[in-house]
Amino acid sequence: MSSQNGLTLEETLSQLESLGNEKMRAQNTRHGAGDNQFGVRRGEVRKLAKKIKTDQPLAMALWETGNIDARFLDILLIKPETRTGDEWIGWCGPLPL
Repeated sequence: MSSQNGLTLEETLSQLESLGNEKMRAQNTRHGAGDNQFGVRRGEVRKLAKKIKTDQPLAMALWETGNIDARFLDILLIKPETRTGDEWIGWCGPLPL
């Protein structure tokens, strides 16, 4: 299924994967990132987000992958006012009282 900009989730993930590099992946791992990552430099993710523009359906699907690069792209593609309270909790985790 295509998103608002015509890109599918799979196409977007493929683009992210092609931008990844082992050096960045190793750095992310040293800082606590898990294995679900491509190792994309943040500047490259920002360029991709600028090309895609705002895309709610794609952003939601990217977050669900759990991939840290996809989640960073999600943050750049959303309109924050459209997220529900439960989505924000899922994003940030439960806040301690």
